[in-house]
Amino acid sequence: MIRSQFFLLLSALFISANSFALSADAIEGKQFYPSCHVCHDQSLDPPLGPPMWGVQRRYKNNTIDDEDFVQSMVDFVKAPTPEKAIHNEAVKQLGLMPPLPLPDDILKKIATYILEEHYSPPCAHWEIAVKRASNRGDLEHAKKDQLMLERFCK
Repeated sequence: MIRSQFFLLLSALFISANSFALSADAIEGKQFYPSCHVCHDQSLDPPLGPPMWGVQRRYKNNTIDDEDFVQSMVDFVKAPTPEKAIHNEAVKQLGLMPPLPLPDDILKKIATYILEEHYSPPCAHWEIAVKRASNRGDLEHAKKDQLMLERFCK
């Protein structure tokens, strides 16, 4: 009895520990991610691109499944257009990102990594955004970012 409970507990720990493990494609995609982080770094002031936490959330909320997430992201980064953009506020403030001239298989692996990675809320980004919006008199945007800070960071 004790032995079977031990194995059951061990199995549960193994499964939960591996539920956050990245797939083989995501691991390969992670190698290329630093080129994304150049612009999607949450601590940039001024920002060059939205933090990946928000990008991931928007794609997860605007796609039907993991395959659609990956394909939608690949389609956008290959040839960004306002019609394909799902982060309209970022496009309005920062413009469209440049196209990524990488092969589809590499772009799919990067998108898979972005899908599977656990990103922390971009608290530094929101702190910077509150100051920048307040300084330019955009109190509506400052309030929105302050609410995100309070909701996810404090």
